[in-house]
Amino acid sequence: MCGQAHSAVSYLRRQRSALYRQISWVLPVILCVAGASAGAQPLVWKSQRFQYVADHKDLKDVLRDFGASENIMTSISSHVDGSVSGRFDSSPEQFLDKMANTFGFIWYYDGAVLSIAGANEARNATISLKHSNVTEMRRVLGSLGIADRRFPIRYDGETGLVIASGPPRYVELVSDVARLIDQTSAPSDKIVVQRFPLSYAWATDRTVTIDGQGVTVRGVASLLRGLYSANGGGQGAAGDAAPAPRDTYRMKSLRSSGNNNSNALASGANARPPLPTLPGLDNSRQPAAEVPPLPAGATAGRADGNTAEPGAASAAPVIEADPRSNAIFVRDRAENMPAFQALIESLDQRPGVLEIDATIIEITDNALKELGVDWRLHSGHMDVQTGNGALAQTGNPDSLNPQGFGNPANQTSTGPILSTPVGGVLTAVIGGAGRYLLGRVTALQQSDQARVTASPKVETLDNVEAIMDNKQTFYVPVSGYQSADLYSVSAGVSLRVLPMIVPTSSTEQIHLNVHIEDGQLSTQQVGTLPIVSNSTIDTQALINNGESLLIAGYSVDQDDHAETAVPGLSKIPLIGGLFRFKHHQGQRFQRLFLLTPRIIAVSGPSAANVTTSSVR
Repeated sequence: MCGQAHSAVSYLRRQRSALYRQISWVLPVILCVAGASAGAQPLVWKSQRFQYVADHKDLKDVLRDFGASENIMTSISSHVDGSVSGRFDSSPEQFLDKMANTFGFIWYYDGAVLSIAGANEARNATISLKHSNVTEMRRVLGSLGIADRRFPIRYDGETGLVIASGPPRYVELVSDVARLIDQTSAPSDKIVVQRFPLSYAWATDRTVTIDGQGVTVRGVASLLRGLYSANGGGQGAAGDAAPAPRDTYRMKSLRSSGNNNSNALASGANARPPLPTLPGLDNSRQPAAEVPPLPAGATAGRADGNTAEPGAASAAPVIEADPRSNAIFVRDRAENMPAFQALIESLDQRPGVLEIDATIIEITDNALKELGVDWRLHSGHMDVQTGNGALAQTGNPDSLNPQGFGNPANQTSTGPILSTPVGGVLTAVIGGAGRYLLGRVTALQQSDQARVTASPKVETLDNVEAIMDNKQTFYVPVSGYQSADLYSVSAGVSLRVLPMIVPTSSTEQIHLNVHIEDGQLSTQQVGTLPIVSNSTIDTQALINNGESLLIAGYSVDQDDHAETAVPGLSKIPLIGGLFRFKHHQGQRFQRLFLLTPRIIAVSGPSAANVTTSSVR
């Protein structure tokens, strides 16, 4: 039994020794693989085992012998020193790490040279990327095998900062790569011409006529030229002139305005209507696009032929509009084109569409008052009747003709119209009817109800003014020294509504800017010209979609006087008033404006195609 036990123990010892030998061979291989994956470039060792014996030998000599035995070029710093004694039998990776841990040096292999430096030579560098980005730098360092996980690099994508720490050679390589990448990404002098087609905005300037005045609406090309001009876009549109003083009126000549017959009497307070906004331009509701910087001393190209100063024309962006295809052409450096595209796309937005339903209501209080005396004298041979021609004849039930004789001037096929004459009528009859004298005093008061005088409906774009005019115009000839001229005078109702969809509200809301002019020709005259009375209302409101805005605030009084009388009898003193008929009608107008905006379609982005061509 003891012999068998001793044999078993011997067998176990032999198995353990064999396992230790296998582990001693496998562990260096695992360490080599781990060390190679952690380093930037994998070290390809010549031998799997490094055996070395040293007796108080200088550390630099030992490291040189190590590199020579492995066929690796070695660069050893003067700060690495020490004395090595001992017998070594391990893998090359283990030997190098053991020396580094013992003597405190750091090493880095760049794929060609094994650099060994002292611990006090470790460096760090802060690198700023001006043109490139950290994503590109991380990719390049990984593809070149420079990055080493033992010395991690820190990146900040927002500021473009890179911090590298480690051996001098390692930090030097990272800095060189960052510099080269930044130089490669730096702006070049390559000039290209790019075409930007527009879908909703206008490329060129347009002139619209508002209240007889020409107003220039700036296109995308003019806006871009203003942004890139030397004075920072200080040039305004042609229609941005200063308004005339308030409460002054100027008559427009047809000669000065060409053959435009829509000139009207312009109020100084309203002589310059609001400038319409370019469709789709909601600058405040779209994110700001990056604007490429303009080189110093450069002036943007202009459509009128004015160019920049000599020497700077090649650096200035040239912007032109193509009215045929409604497109923008930009000639500039290639790196500026993405910013131009983002800016133009923000301007070329699909505008919202609204419907403006306007109703003009007049509430009229008509005071129709009539006061008069109807006379009728009847005898056996004549009949005298007076009146105003609007009332029925007076009669007597005991007479032969109780309904009267009728007005011969109003005879019809169905019989006489028995109304009093306008003035007096003497009728002679044959008969023996009784005599009578009748008198009647009449008074009548009449009032009308409200009425709708106009109900226009128009569809317009978001932030584009809608104009609804209903005016009467007459022309006044004015003689000059050598020729005569015609001037127009207009009066009527003018309604201008500028709607804007509010995009930030939780519910759909519309901002309205309303301008109302209500003018009429009065019976008073200055010379031979009638006086034009104007009433103006300017207001703004914020209402929900589909709701209505009611505007009221002024009334107009109108009085009509008329008188009918019997010739001769109405002139008799004291009793002449009995033969006169006075008619007075007083009217008071209360005018109301009911505006109902409705959103038909909201604004949205557009997808514009871009064509690029190189210019040498």
